[in-house]
This record gives sequence, C-alpha cells and structure tokens, in this order.
Amino acid sequence: MKKLFVLLCFLFEASVFTAQVQRAVDGQSIIRDNIVANEEFRFFRDWTKVAVFKSGIGETVELFPITFTVPTKKIELSGLQLDAEVKPQNEALRASYTPAGLNLMNKDFIKRSIFIDKQDAARFISFIEREVIPHLKDSYKKQSMEYVFKSKEMFFSFLIFEKTARITIHIIDFGPLGDGSGGGDEIEFWTEARIDEIPDMLETLKAFQSKMK
Repeated sequence: MKKLFVLLCFLFEASVFTAQVQRAVDGQSIIRDNIVANEEFRFFRDWTKVAVFKSGIGETVELFPITFTVPTKKIELSGLQLDAEVKPQNEALRASYTPAGLNLMNKDFIKRSIFIDKQDAARFISFIEREVIPHLKDSYKKQSMEYVFKSKEMFFSFLIFEKTARITIHIIDFGPLGDGSGGGDEIEFWTEARIDEIPDMLETLKAFQSKMK
C-alpha cells in the first residue's frame, strides 16, 4: 500500500510538470550587456530588505534592487538582481564548482544570479499583483490554469493544477561567476509549500519601485 501511494504521488508530480507550458528563456538583460561592454563601472546593491521565495526543501530565490552606473559615460541603469540557491538538477551542474566566498546556506546547493531590467521589473510586479494574488485560492476539477511571465533572463510560472498551486522559476545559467555565455542549462526553482507568502513578497517588491530610478 505504501509503495502504491508513493507511485501515485510520483505520477501526480509528473502530471503537474507535463501540464506546464514550454519554459524557454533566451536573452540577456540590458544591465548584463553593459556589465560586459564596460571596463569600469559602479554596482550598487541594496540588501536592506529582500523579497524571498522559499521551497519546502530549503531552496531560495531572493530579489533586491540594484543600480549600475558608468560615470564617465553618464550611464545609469536600475533594476532587480535575482539570486537562486537550488539543488543541482543534473550531473553537469552538480559537478560545477562554487567559488570561494559565495555565501551558501548548504554546500550541496548551487547559486546563480540574473538581472531584471527596470521596465521588466515593473511588469513583473504588476503581473504578480494582477495575475497571481487574486488567484491564490483558486481550484479546478480535472483542469489547470497557468499564468506566465517572461523577462530576458527569467521565466516565471504560476500553475494551478486542480487544487494544487505551484510557483516555478527558470533562470538562464550564466555560470557561478556570471561570466558564462548563457547557452547552457537553465536553473529551476519551484515551490508549492510557501504559496501563502506571496502577498508579503509582493509588498516588498512594490517597495523596491521607489528605489529604482
């Protein structure tokens, strides 16, 4: 009976995955373009308050405002940095190194970062408020509904599969130092356990808008 229960749980999880749309992400943010293009710049991160997604297995996604400036060229860009700390999804990622100095909560996790440009960050905040918050308690019978947001370096999905709600985030893997081409595997984070915390996360994100010039 126990084995049957485990099998049914596995099949249900598989059906949830197959219910989601193709999670394709392809692009590079304007912020990253300018980091690559300029040899001297300033990079300000604000950690006074961080918006956090958490999973039931200890994985985290953190978002906080950043400002990139090149004073000699009068360039100033603002947006969000997203740090994902997740368990590796395949052997290639498991074998990838973690540079000394990276603060990981668990040595078995990997940490990757992406950037969300100012306009995309504003769209993302509006999307969460408009498409996710009103539907946190929705449920369906033999049906599903998925709400999708994409920026150049991130795919975000809010999926309701019958009575189960799931947040899935895919980000492009630019490597542990952020200097990769972005052509490798994507990093996946998902959670069903902390859906009720989304309203608090939204309020933190909305507070960021005043800090993004």
